[in-house]
Parts: sequence; structure tokens; C-alpha cells
Amino acid sequence: MRVIGVTGGVGAGKSTVLDALSGLTSCIIIRTDDVAKQTIAPDGAAYKQVVGLLGKEVLGDDGIVIDRKKMAAVIFADKELCAKVDSVIHPLTMLEVKKKIAEAEKKGIYEYVFVEAALLIEAGYDSICEEFWYVYVPEEERIKRLMSNRGYSRKKCLDIMANQLSDEEFRKHCRYVIDNSSDSQTLIGRLETVLKEIKSGGDRI
Repeated sequence: MRVIGVTGGVGAGKSTVLDALSGLTSCIIIRTDDVAKQTIAPDGAAYKQVVGLLGKEVLGDDGIVIDRKKMAAVIFADKELCAKVDSVIHPLTMLEVKKKIAEAEKKGIYEYVFVEAALLIEAGYDSICEEFWYVYVPEEERIKRLMSNRGYSRKKCLDIMANQLSDEEFRKHCRYVIDNSSDSQTLIGRLETVLKEIKSGGDRI
């Protein structure tokens, strides 16, 4: 079973690539953002520490659940505070990801585990993943998608991108570049080519 990290900038369509891979392989998909959400749920391992760092103003109307929009607004304005929150959430998220990988391996029926996040490289997931794949879409196309699909302003898009790795950095750390700037059939063809190349090197299931 291979453990592969799938990364890329905001708006690149990592979820689209993962959906395609789920139809091409026997795999488990782990989205680290979903795992991180679980850690800050009221019964999550990071909840008390995060509320302690950010204060009760990040809680929702019920005064219990962390409102992720409020949380994002607070930490986006304070890089030092953001780093402190990350230092709490990231290790706990990685621990849960490791558990999920171990569970998948124990079942013995999967070819791949795909671990997805924009910050896989920065967060040190090379200790878990055998290799990284970079989902690439030109910056202007990503901005168009984000403005259309998420209602982001151009400034918000650029602000987020400024805090992520450059195209050059992504390429430097990733074994494969998955161009996701075309239609779904073209994407599937590109993924099939990558999967065939990997298998030609010998299965390690």
C-alpha cells in the first residue's frame, strides 16, 4: 500500500483530483482539513487549547462550537497567533492521520492512501507520505475559479496565495505534477498515465 500526499495551491481542484482517483484505484482518501475540524470540535483534542489561545469570541451563537470563519478572521490578522494555533492543531491532526493510515493498512485491501492538504509540505508530512503529487492550475485560472465558485474577491485570492508555497517550491518537492487546468476526461487520462508509470516500477501493495 502506497501513501501519497496530494497538495497544491488554493483553487487548484485537489478535491476534483481525489474524486477522480477514487474511481481509478482502490484507495482511502484522507482530507487533513476534515481531520483538523474534528480536533477543534467540542470533544476534540485541540478544542480547549484553541479556545484558550483565541478566546470565547471565536465561538458560535451557541457559545460552544468554534465558528471557523471567526477563527480564521482572528488568526489571519495575527501571524504569531496563527503559528501558535497551528502548533496545537497540526501535531494532533498528523497523529489522527497516522491512525487512519494504520487502520487502512490493517485491512489489507487498498492500493493507495491519498493524504490531501495545501500545507502538506510545510507541515512535515514527508515523514508519513512516500511522495507528493502537485495539483497544478495557472494562478489566473485559480483566481477565476475562486471568485466564481466561492465568491472570493481578487484581493482575498491573492492574500491567500501569498501565504502558500510558490509554483517553483511545489514542483521542487513533488514527484508528479498533475495539470488540472483542462476538462475531466483529460485529467483522468493524466492520472491513468501516472498510475501506470508507478505500477511499471513494481507494485508495493
